[in-house]
This record gives sequence, structure tokens and C-alpha cells, in this order.
Amino acid sequence: MTDPDPGLSGTRTADRFDVFLCFTRADPDGAIAVDRIEEALRAAGLRVFRDSGIGLFEPITRELADAIAGSRVLLVYYSRILPSRYACQWELTAAFVAARRHGDPADRVLVINPEPGTDHLAPVELADAKFCTGPVTDGALPELVGRVRRKVERTRVPLGAPTGRTAPPGRRPPPRLAGRYPELWSVHSALNAAAFPCATAYSRPVAVLRGLPGAGKTALAEQYAYLFHDAFGGGVIRLGPFGHHEPDDFLAQFPLALARAAADRLGTDVSGLDLDRLRELLADRLDAAGDRVLVLVDDVPAGLPPAVLDRLLLPSDRVHTLITSRYGHAPWDAATIELPGLTPEEGLRLFSEFRAPADDAEREAVLRFADRCGGHPVTLRATAFAVRHRPGPLTDDVLAALPDTAPQAIRDLLAELGPLARDVVRLGTVLAPVPFPADLACAVLGPVGAPELTAAVDDLVTRGFAVLTDGELRLQALVVEVARTEPAPAEFATRAAEALLDRLPGDRDFLLQHARALAEHAPGHRVRLLRPVAAAYEAQGDPGTAGEVHAVILATGDATSGDFTAAARVEIACGLYAEAAGHARAALARAGDEAERYAAGLTEAQALDCQGDYAGADRTFWARHGDDLPAEGEERYRAALAVAVARRLRGRPRDAVALLDPLLAELRDAPPGPVRDELAPATRLEYARSLQLAGRPRRAREVAGEVVDEYHASGRERHARCVEAELVRADAMLALDLRDLRATPADWERSAAELRELEGNYAKRYGSENPLTLTAAVFADRALLALGQPKRALAVLSATEQVVLRVLGADHPLRYRIRHGMGLAHAQLREFGRQAELLEDILEPQIRLLGRTHPETVETRLDLGIALALSGRGPRARATELVDGAARDLVDALGAATELSAKAQAAKRVVRLPRPFVSALFTVERLIWPGREKGE
Repeated sequence: MTDPDPGLSGTRTADRFDVFLCFTRADPDGAIAVDRIEEALRAAGLRVFRDSGIGLFEPITRELADAIAGSRVLLVYYSRILPSRYACQWELTAAFVAARRHGDPADRVLVINPEPGTDHLAPVELADAKFCTGPVTDGALPELVGRVRRKVERTRVPLGAPTGRTAPPGRRPPPRLAGRYPELWSVHSALNAAAFPCATAYSRPVAVLRGLPGAGKTALAEQYAYLFHDAFGGGVIRLGPFGHHEPDDFLAQFPLALARAAADRLGTDVSGLDLDRLRELLADRLDAAGDRVLVLVDDVPAGLPPAVLDRLLLPSDRVHTLITSRYGHAPWDAATIELPGLTPEEGLRLFSEFRAPADDAEREAVLRFADRCGGHPVTLRATAFAVRHRPGPLTDDVLAALPDTAPQAIRDLLAELGPLARDVVRLGTVLAPVPFPADLACAVLGPVGAPELTAAVDDLVTRGFAVLTDGELRLQALVVEVARTEPAPAEFATRAAEALLDRLPGDRDFLLQHARALAEHAPGHRVRLLRPVAAAYEAQGDPGTAGEVHAVILATGDATSGDFTAAARVEIACGLYAEAAGHARAALARAGDEAERYAAGLTEAQALDCQGDYAGADRTFWARHGDDLPAEGEERYRAALAVAVARRLRGRPRDAVALLDPLLAELRDAPPGPVRDELAPATRLEYARSLQLAGRPRRAREVAGEVVDEYHASGRERHARCVEAELVRADAMLALDLRDLRATPADWERSAAELRELEGNYAKRYGSENPLTLTAAVFADRALLALGQPKRALAVLSATEQVVLRVLGADHPLRYRIRHGMGLAHAQLREFGRQAELLEDILEPQIRLLGRTHPETVETRLDLGIALALSGRGPRARATELVDGAARDLVDALGAATELSAKAQAAKRVVRLPRPFVSALFTVERLIWPGREKGE
């Protein structure tokens, strides 16, 4: 297939034709019928364009594109052979996409179906076409002409410029296809299934294109993106190729690829966004833009379970997703197009690009060979290339002597490559199966000049072994797999590692994949290659994968103190506090200077703090270095932030405020970089948290609002820190708005009603899923407990929790507040065992996020001790230890005269009473739910 003329961008759209006749001369009977139809239309006074000069592989001419653009309707004589002809496919595609701009394409693209049945009609928009069915007889002509005239008269404007006349901005047209036109329309039908629920079995715009290695899946996907580019006003987002990773490796790599595409698309920093937040952010922006978008997810590895599909999709109805994959993974809940080999006729066209048959005998021999090799494009191209200059006729004997399987055909062509081209392929065997910069080959295979490399790459492209796009070379995956049977020299991997290190971390996720691959082949450079990989995952909000990479680094025996400290840092983010403390101690043992010792000790203290082992953290680090900060630079601010967090966790928010106050002015003036972009908002957020705990909600609201505004202004509203800042601001605003509410027995119902009214007001101003609205909802839901309505409270808290899970995530303080309320509801229902289960689940996360002495954590500890005592779960000593420890921390951190003091005293009595002891239960009830007079 030849690409449309790139000069057609100036196509006129004047109304010059009423009808554009689309047909194929490959159907002789159809050509006769079209002659009669054209004559009848002209006799009726309609202006008709009928192409009579374009050949099968000739370029789409300016005249043809201009005629479609200037026609009011397209009338297609849709025989079964029509979808196999490129010119017809292009005409129908162009008209369909143009017609979308005017409403229903069925009113602008009219179908004459001379065949029995409709299974050959595609795309899906034509599946139920009934404009004219059956042979066009002389008696049927007048009615046909009349219907066409009425369509034309109702159509006031021409179709306009057709699709495919130029490549999308910045991209060259893809190489032509030798066929596959029905499969191309099958892709379109699958992606548009949602608009035609009666015609297709699938209801969402997702399609999976599957086939054997080398079958042409990527080529078909790119051709679809090219021809139907105008159908997607929002453009095309390309993800991959992902090569043939293990499923777990692919799931780790996909967020990095999506982050790169999102950053390019949105022009904003998307670091720190995990996969779910990244998908939501991109979907929100695409929805706001209002145009349809095509997402290509190329070369997804086999072996992926069905549930993975939803993780690959953007949650937007405007996004249409086309996935290419080899056979092997479990069936997905999406339309699947199986890509078989080329038909013999299509194989003949591909073969003819290198050597056209001289006569019918050669033509028949090539057709038989295409059938024998299963129509595999790689085999056909390799065979045609091998005989392109062979003298004499092409006979069955000549073709039978050549390989009819792709691997052997590839081996034969590899043997014919020049030394440099062969080395480029061998280089690909030690890299990841994804594109790499073409100039990387110069650095690895040098001394090589650009002209020599260009010639070698051109040879690979001509043979179909590679594709060059935007300076990046992508080797055909099957070619690389065959080449791996002969291992590349060890120095290839070593030189490639050295050249790649000069480019890392870079702005391409492909480079990180190459780094991981080379780490296996170049052990001497393994640690240096993997460090930027781990850093990239950590920066993107995937500490789990970063931790896996760090584990490989630590296992090499070449890890430094900094490597152990970095591993401990990501383990803290993963909740592996004991492992983090151990690796921090190992870092301390390997430290070579004071800076490394300080970093290791600080990380160990943070791990111990997350475990709630404040005494251990004080003993190992804070007692000696709690007031010491590095003199300057990024580490000074990181250390100050860590110290402030430690003080807040210990119930000393005022000390944290005093530490951070003078640093904020310095951070405001910081130049662009990690200090201003990462540490400054993190420090202000911590400052706001401490202000709120120190009893200064108005100032906390202001500071948290600054953080929120900063993230929104930079387009990072989905960042986890932005969401946290919104929660701090919500708590502060709610604290100010609730100052006039009184939680006394006389006005519980009034207070509950006011809370629900406040929630409604927030929803109107900020939206129903805003953190402020959700915070007010939790307060209002929990107010039902004071009214003695635990079953109703459970119902509304459960509903609110589902929203919080979707918007804020599972590991969030507001969710723990909900779970605590659900525990109180179960306690009112005498379900103390269930209460204990809920509180056990949230205690450790609350200690990590809020600290052991935070009021919410203290209350959870008290209520858990009570629930354990009243349910008989576990040893009584644990319940006593929980309550006594919480009571001590309450006095040390908050003083004796607090709202929790009475509950602490009652809890201490309860855990020491024999069970069951009903009077003690009533005492606890009156303390937990003041004023309640009736039991359930």
C-alpha cells in the first residue's frame, strides 16, 4: 500500500460534486452495475465523481482527495471484494471520518450491498446498512436515484478534507501494508463497539490485536492510527513497545511509560503519581479537552491475567485503546482481533515489492509459496529479498529450496548482512527488546561514522529487520530472538553499558529498560546501571519496584553505604520498617564519612519512629543528633523535615512549628530543583499539620491552602501530597466551622443536623468528592453514633468509605477515621470482636502516619484495649498494656485535662474487671457516647 500524497494538505473543500462513487474494478460485474448507476444519477441532474484512473498501488492523488472533500455524499458499491482494495478502503475511511463531523455518518455514506448477507460490511457503522440491498436492476434504479437525491438535498455542506491526506504532526506515514484491510476495519469496529450495542458483543472502546511473532500487529495498529487520525481529534498516545518482559516487570514498566507520555502530553511534571493517580489525572485532562483520543499499547507480553486489562485503560469514555499482544495471555474482557497470516493474494503483493512475477506461471508459484508458509510477512519478505536479483524464472522448485519458516529465513538473511549491520543486530540482543537511540550504536560499535551507520540501518530497514523513527531504532522482535541463538561478544554489553551510563537517567523510559537488561550482561557495571532505575521508580511513586531493584544492588556485594540507605528509605515507604532499620544499620557500618553516617542514622531513626519505637529512635539517633542539621544544601532541608516529623509524632507539634518557621522563608527563595519542587511543599505541609495539632487551625488552613494552590497551578492536583494538603486544610476549616457546635446531650440532634447541612454546603461549593466534603461527611456519619443509631451509622460510613477509597486511597488517615467509627458502631451493637478486628487493622498505620501520641491514635489504642477486654479476644495482658500505654502517652503529650482523659481512666478500670461485667460496659458507653440513655 502506498502512502497518500503528503502534499494533499491544501485540499479544497468546495461543493463541486453531489455524489462520489466508490467501487472496485476488480469486481467486473460491479463495474458494469456502477456504469448504469452513474448514468442514472447524471440523468437526474446530480454531479457525480467516479475515479477511473487510480491503480491498486498508485498514490492517492490530489484529485481523489479533493473530490471526496468536495462531495456531499459517498455512494459505495460494497461487494465482498471491495474491502481488499486499498484505494476503496481509503476512500471509505476518509468519507466516514469526515462525515463524523456532521453527525451520523450513515446519512453521508450510502451503501449498495449487492451480496447476500451483511457480514462483509465494515466498519461497524455499516453493520445494519439497508440503503440498498441486492442487485441493482433496471426497475430498482429510479427508487435508488430518488433516495440518493433526497440525501443530497438534505445535505447542505460537503464532507470536507478527508482523513489520511497527511501524517499526524511530527510523524512520517507508516510503511504501506500489503493487505489486511478487513482486519483494519475490524479494529475500527471493535473500538467503536460502545456506540453500536446491538451490532457488537462488547460495550467499551477497547480492542486487543493478537497474532504470532512477526505477524504485523504493530504495523497494522500504526496504519489504523494513521488512516483514522482525524477520527481522534485529541490525537494518539503511544505506549511501548514493552517487549517480552515477565508480567511483573511489565506491570512495573507500564507506569513509567504512561508517566512519560502524560508529561509530554500535559507539559507538566507527573512525578510522584502512582499508576492509579496518573491514569485519573490524564483521563481528567482528556475529558476536559473534549476530543476522542486513541491510545496504542504496543507489544504487551503474553501471560498477563485478565484483571490486568483494567490497569492499562484510562478511565474515560473519550479514550479508545488498541492493544497489541502475542498469543498466550488469558482471554480479556475486550474485543479481540486475531491477526492471521497474509492471504495468498496479499502475500503476492508483498512479494512483488521486491521482485514482481514476470508472468502468470511465476505469479502462481508465488501464490503457492505464500500459502505454504502460512502468509507470514517476515518469511515472504525475506524470501522475496533473497531472490530479488536471481536470474531465471521463479518456479516451485526454486521457491521450495528456500526456507518456508520465519526463523530459518531470518538466519539466511542475517548471514548476508554486512559486518556493521550484523553488529547492530547483535547489539540488540544485549539490550531490551525496545527502541534505542541510533547514535548509541556509534558509541558501542565505533569508531563508526554517521554515513556508515546510516547505510547499515537502511539495509536493516529495507530487509524489514528494523524501523527507524525519530532517531530511534527498533529491531524486529523475531529477528532479535533468532539472533540471540548466537551470543554477542561480551565486550558488546560492556561497551553498551558504558555508553548508556552517559545517557542516564535521561527522559526516555526505554533507557531504563536497557539499563536493566544490560545489568544482566555487564556485571561490572550492574550497580551503576541499576541506581538510576531504582531512583526513577521511587520518584514515580512505586517504592515496591524500587525496593526490588535495590535488593539486586545489595546482593551484588558492591553496594555502598548510600545504596543501603536508599534501600532503607524505600522500605520505609513500603511499610517494611524492621528491614529498613536493619539496612540503615548496615549503611552506618559501611559509612566512610560523617555525612554518610548522619544519613544512615537518620534513616534508622525514621524506621524506628514508624514502628512507634520512639525510645529506640531516641537512643540510636535523636538524643545525639536531634538538634543537628547539615550546614547547607538539599540534605539540610531533608533533615529538618525529618526532625519536625519526629517531634510531631512524639506529641510536640509546637516544637515542630518552631523548627520549621524560620526555614520556610529560605525555601520560598530556593531555585528550581528538588528543594523547591519537592522539599518546599513537603515542608509546608508538615508545618500545616503541626499548626493544626498545636491549636492554630486558621494558620494551618492558610498554609495547607498554599500547598494545594501550588500543586493545582502546576497541574499536579492528583499528587498524593496535594491530596494530603487538602485533608489538612479540610480538618482546619471544619475545626473553625464547628466552633459554635456543642456536643452536649441537649443538642445532639441539632449538631448532627448542622453537620449534615455543613456537608451539603461543602458539596455545593467544592464538589461531593472534595476532601473537605468527605471530612465533613465522616463527622456527620459518626454523629449518628451519639444519637444511638449504630446500624444507620454503619451504612453511611461504609458508603463514605467507598468514595474515600476511590478518591484518596486505602492508606489514608480519613479512611482510618471511618474504620474507627465503624468499630464504635459495632461496639454499640455488642459486637466487640468485630470492633477489635477493625481497630487492629488501623492501629499500626495510624502510628506510622500520625504517631503514637496523636489523639486519634490514642483513642484507637484505648478502644482496642476495651474491645479486647470485653470480647475475650487474646490475653488480658495485651488489653491492659494497650490501655495503660495510651493513658501514659496521653498525659505526657497532651496533659491530664483532655477530652480523652475520662475515657482513659474508665478504660483502665474496664480491662481490670472480670468479664462479663455489665455495669462497666455501661460506664464505657456513657464515656464513648455521652448522654446515651437506652441500649440496643
